Amino acid sequence: MTGDSSRPPRQRGWLVVTAIAGLVFLFFGAGTAYSLLVPDYVFADGELLGEAGILTGSLVFAAVGVHRLHAPDRRLLAAVPDFGAWLPGRDGSHGEGRVDLGAQAARLRRTARRATGIAAAWAVLFAAGLAGVIAADRAAADLLATGVRVEGSVVDVLDPARGAPSILVRYPAPEVSRTEEIVRDSGHEYHLGEPVTVVYDPADPAHVRTTAEANGNRVLVNSGVISLVTGFIGLPLAATAALGWWRRARAVAATGWRIATVTVVPPGGRRADIEARYRDGSGIVLRCAPSLHDPGNPVRRRAWIGGWGRQLVVLFPPGRDRPGPYLVPVLAAGPRDQPISPVR
Repeated sequence: MTGDSSRPPRQRGWLVVTAIAGLVFLFFGAGTAYSLLVPDYVFADGELLGEAGILTGSLVFAAVGVHRLHAPDRRLLAAVPDFGAWLPGRDGSHGEGRVDLGAQAARLRRTARRATGIAAAWAVLFAAGLAGVIAADRAAADLLATGVRVEGSVVDVLDPARGAPSILVRYPAPEVSRTEEIVRDSGHEYHLGEPVTVVYDPADPAHVRTTAEANGNRVLVNSGVISLVTGFIGLPLAATAALGWWRRARAVAATGWRIATVTVVPPGGRRADIEARYRDGSGIVLRCAPSLHDPGNPVRRRAWIGGWGRQLVVLFPPGRDRPGPYLVPVLAAGPRDQPISPVR
């Protein structure tokens, strides 16, 4: 799933459906896990069943979307099982002393493993954020269950331009009257002098909440929310990238490499394209997939191409701007042997 503009409208529609379904599953999955793990959370009638339905439905839509997105590749591969729509026949060419093609195929698998590790790190970040938010809520719930309850009063209501709204509460603690700030998130509108029931930890009277305001550990909550949001954005992208690299590694293992003369076309408002001409005179236009592996500056040089359909890779030899061979994920704009016109 590359999300490029070369997809036909129906394919782009399925890409959107798949992406939305995946995000919905991730979002509601985190919410359901939170609801199940927080001790004082009470499900409304039918809420858990509804969330289960949303999770199941989003997973089904995502699976159907992935299946439909790969349908064109399956049809093309069935029609041309020898990969001839994208690659010429094997001509016996190898790295010609400059590149060990077998080693580069292994390197492609290492790239896929590294991408998987990065996706796993994003998953850990997302899980850590969820765990942080749950831990803060658990601590607040434990304080509500075991803390000392006293009557206090609101001495100030704070509504800062930045940051969370809060109240200052004065309450009696052993041998002293204390005033602590309590973050408010219940939606209740407080006024000065309003009585509130304060709950504090006898071992640490500064650890305080009210019966209405959880006042969770703000460092834990804020870091958890940041990790959740960051992971929510980064995990789908990293997982998609890892899947793409694994698919390309398998495709190259099946097809091997073909030598070609490639021209990197300057980008015209989007990523650069690559025009390739094989030794048998056929050519193909390749779109660069979204990746940190870019083809670099416009250049005409010899390279190797492997894979098929939307799982193609261009292997560039070492150059003046790159110390070693480098891999660029691409996809075919169409079958080879089509007229190649400059892409602008």
